[in-house]
Amino acid sequence: MNYKNNHFYIENVSTEKIAKKYGTPVYSYSLKKIKNNIQNFKNYFKSFNPLICFSVKSNSNLEILKQIKKMGLGADVVSQGEMMKALRARINSKKIVFSGVGKTSKEISYA
Repeated sequence: MNYKNNHFYIENVSTEKIAKKYGTPVYSYSLKKIKNNIQNFKNYFKSFNPLICFSVKSNSNLEILKQIKKMGLGADVVSQGEMMKALRARINSKKIVFSGVGKTSKEISYA
């Protein structure tokens, strides 16, 4: 996000324009920034060849999850709903980590 001429901008689009088009409140994401952060993270850990998993709890937006999948990341999920969302984004089930405590037998069976 940038601030210039008394306006905030997200990837050179004014937040005022976004608000007029979509109303408020509205969520806006910078795909460029997300991709850059992921690439930096991958570069830093590349010598370890890790499975990098995005926390679906932190953002379950399906379009964001699809982009994360395109970048080769897996998903960290804590519920059946989050797992279903990751699978809808076509994240490989072998790259989904089902973490956390308090799983129901239904969730364990689904996993």
